[in-house]
Amino acid sequence: MSTISRASLEEEIYLRSLTGYLVGKNLLDGFKKIAVITYPDRICSAMSAALLSSYMSVYGYKNGAGMVFAYEENKLNEISEKISKGGFDAVYISLGGEQKMSYVSETTKKITEALRRSGFNGALAIHVRAWLATKQLSNILAEKELKDYLLSLKEIRVFTADLQNKLFLFHKIKIEETPKLSKFKEEKLTDEHVKLLQISLPPPE
Repeated sequence: MSTISRASLEEEIYLRSLTGYLVGKNLLDGFKKIAVITYPDRICSAMSAALLSSYMSVYGYKNGAGMVFAYEENKLNEISEKISKGGFDAVYISLGGEQKMSYVSETTKKITEALRRSGFNGALAIHVRAWLATKQLSNILAEKELKDYLLSLKEIRVFTADLQNKLFLFHKIKIEETPKLSKFKEEKLTDEHVKLLQISLPPPE
């Protein structure tokens, strides 16, 4: 785990339970079957479990509500094919907690390219750290094929934080010359959630 973060591992995992709770019930609103692609480390896995639990508690505990796929670069095509053929209407990219931001950016780009090749045409939702690591998707949009692919998707969503006002903001992303955010939900954060977000920092470049 990053040595720059002032949060302990226990605090980092608890933070993901709080964040996953809000993401599952808000960012994933309206989707029927969720595929989560997560980096197989402690923090990202905790986030993935929390958000799917929250999603199912709000939208229904049932067979096939979601599935978690652990990121492995040499299996990415296989993972993307399973998602494309598995009837998932949304993919959530959940990574960034224990990895350098440059690596998160590179990995998000590789996932997007694999989804493009597999023909997945549903909705895409991304964690705020993937959003920041890719410089608001600009690192991906710089490639025409990937930009055209993102434009073809049914929807792209992301959440951001306004810690000064103790809010999580949930947005739909419209891709123009630069991505534009359109907020569709917000939720008030608890004091402890804000404190943990303030002391949790991603690894440096």
